[in-house]
Amino acid sequence: MMIRSKILIYLLAFYVLLQFVWWGYQIIDLGALADQSQEDTSRRIIMIIGEGGVFILILMAGFWKIQQSIAKEIQLSQRQNNFMLSVTHELKTPLTSIQLALQTLKKRNLKAEDQADLIAKALGANQRLSSLIDNIINASRLESNDFTPRLEIFPLKTFLQNKATELKTTHKQASIILNCAVEIMHADAYMLETIFNNLLENAIKYSGDNPKLEILVKQNGKFTEIIISDQGPGITAEEKQQIFKKFYRVGSEISRSQKGSGLGLFITSEFVQLHKGRIKCENNKPAGTKFIIELPNGE
Repeated sequence: MMIRSKILIYLLAFYVLLQFVWWGYQIIDLGALADQSQEDTSRRIIMIIGEGGVFILILMAGFWKIQQSIAKEIQLSQRQNNFMLSVTHELKTPLTSIQLALQTLKKRNLKAEDQADLIAKALGANQRLSSLIDNIINASRLESNDFTPRLEIFPLKTFLQNKATELKTTHKQASIILNCAVEIMHADAYMLETIFNNLLENAIKYSGDNPKLEILVKQNGKFTEIIISDQGPGITAEEKQQIFKKFYRVGSEISRSQKGSGLGLFITSEFVQLHKGRIKCENNKPAGTKFIIELPNGE
């Protein structure tokens, strides 16, 4: 974006220079107007005024475009600052949880049930930390165009059944309804797993203490349609236009209560597009959010 702004500034400067040269020539040439007819003089004046008007319009349009570019740079910088604050918190929280669990296991003689609970919490924190690191690496690779889907037979229904069981284990209050009419599909296994992990974890995260999720997978012509719905607070129309941008998160990182890096939906959208698919966000009824993904049935 900054490079395009610089190019635009250089082009405007070059155009201004050309206009000054042209006007200088016209001023020098004004002496010749005295020897011309009134009609020729009027025609020349109109031409000069027209050129001046075009020049002013182009200059104003250029400055407006530059202002837009600067505003986008400022927004990106703010999102990056939010990301740094978020990542600092996201890295420290699971590390603290793991450390606390290990220290408790070391210092106390706990019952087997309590030990298992602490180990499960430590493993969950480790998984969260691993997911964050994966997202950072994936975002960097996407910026470098370092991803190419490797299509293979993916056991979609089995994966989703296992994922639903896992989520119910780690989030005991969660209600998850799975309706998958597609046994397998041709896709990049890592990318597809990442897509589901990001969307399902987001749905649970923003759905309060008793999350209610529904996963629907069906064939729709030449596409496999995936719908993930929650009954959380929903997303505003304005935010729907922003949520797939890198680093974007709603609100200020200082005041936000929910955890996250602002990379999950960006990566999800990019992975869907790499499969030549589509993703969109809609309102769920009576409340919440619905993500709809269409992936082509590759062979």
